[in-house]
Amino acid sequence: MKDLEETNAATKQEFDSNPWRRDPSEMDVKNRIPASALLCIGLVLMLLSDMRGSAGVFAWLMPVPFLLFIRFYSRGRHLALLGGTLLVGSILTLLKAASEPIMFSVPFAILSGSFTGIRYFLVFILWGYLQRNVSRRIYIAAFPALIVAAEYLQAFYSPLGVWGSLANTQLYNLPLLQTASIVGFLGISAMVAWGAVLLAELWYQRSLQLLGRSISLFAAVFIALNVFGDLRLDHVPQGPHIRAAAITSGYKFDGNLPNPGSDNVLKMTDQLLEKTRTAAKRGASLVVWGEGSTIVSRSGEANLMERISGIAKANKITIAAAYAVLPEENQTKYRFENKITWVNASGEVVQSYFKHHPVPGEGSLQGTDELQAIRANDATFAGAICYDYDFPEMPLDHAKLGTDLVALPGLDWRGMLRRHTLMARLPAIEGGFSLIRPANGATSMGFDNYGQIRAAMTDFGNSDHILIASLPARRIDTIYSHIGNILAYAAFLYLMLAAFLARRREQ
Repeated sequence: MKDLEETNAATKQEFDSNPWRRDPSEMDVKNRIPASALLCIGLVLMLLSDMRGSAGVFAWLMPVPFLLFIRFYSRGRHLALLGGTLLVGSILTLLKAASEPIMFSVPFAILSGSFTGIRYFLVFILWGYLQRNVSRRIYIAAFPALIVAAEYLQAFYSPLGVWGSLANTQLYNLPLLQTASIVGFLGISAMVAWGAVLLAELWYQRSLQLLGRSISLFAAVFIALNVFGDLRLDHVPQGPHIRAAAITSGYKFDGNLPNPGSDNVLKMTDQLLEKTRTAAKRGASLVVWGEGSTIVSRSGEANLMERISGIAKANKITIAAAYAVLPEENQTKYRFENKITWVNASGEVVQSYFKHHPVPGEGSLQGTDELQAIRANDATFAGAICYDYDFPEMPLDHAKLGTDLVALPGLDWRGMLRRHTLMARLPAIEGGFSLIRPANGATSMGFDNYGQIRAAMTDFGNSDHILIASLPARRIDTIYSHIGNILAYAAFLYLMLAAFLARRREQ
């Protein structure tokens, strides 16, 4: 009986000393930070962690004040303030990249920012519930699991893809980005979220002893992934290379539908074809145009293709011509075919690809054909257009097709600078292929299989709008291309278990 009483007393003491079991607690009062301070700090960190004028290191800190907030304040008005802050912060972050055309870049920032803000709000609310009802180790792991699950759902089941992903805050951290070759972009987001929740817990507990094992495990994984990344980047891609040219037309998207028969468009088309000839003279065997580099009518497309085929055959090059076609003569409605036409070195049209993921409100007619690859120049090529590669299933499909090099024509506004093009290095790492992205209006780049920049060119300044990059023409196999998004499935299973335990404790 005495042993039983001692056991019960020890159990009660342990229960009372566990901060996650008490609401409110002495520790809550002692460590509580004013709600306004937490929200202001969180808002500033959001603005510093993503898009223009940001640094990736702030992304590791950004969730911390919000995690503390949801722990200290759970009343309705506090939750409303949290939701409003996340919504405003996400929209303002995207607005940092807004520029002409305002009528397109601003609505996109508001739409994408709203999705991101709502996604974060739901994640913090769900984490707050788990934090109050499960053990410390379970709720610590639950936060990265929630981030992974939420980003997966947005990337695969929403019109906004990976926009607002934590992984995109680390685009300059190339060693860490190599994690994507194992578990995809979600693994990078998970690491950032894991680090943030440990920092928040450390602030709350003020005890390294309580969190020693959790911090040690995180440190071991973090170091291992960075060592893996450094060692992977120490390899130089072997085998044949291909000289790929990225050509931009200088066309600036202003939201208006150009007239295919106007002097400006005809002149732009002539210059585009001349740049293609120049790229061939400079040794390019693959020439890729930026998205919508010119526009033609349905009746005028045959003439354009005849000219492109002639250049390809005369110079023995492969051309991925990206342009827009108006489906109706003399149309005024803002809709068009946004396509890539592949022409081989014999001058034959081997594939026409239509954009699968138009930006909301863009006007492109959506392509639905099954993805295919082509063989040319002793390599396997595949194509996608700009926003397509913000949806991870497409590069994963390209990797499964054995693609060696992806042509990714883009059309951005100047406020994007390098951002949208740099986002494409993640799919290149995931799939193990090279990638060339000519970007009308922003920055063109060529990436190798490891996401390293082989060449870059802005579409403004004194550039001649021709970028030549020597890119590996052999794909590197990756673990991710075989296991896909297994990390997301594991996150869902873990959250189901955590929810079950939380519900059981409530009952």
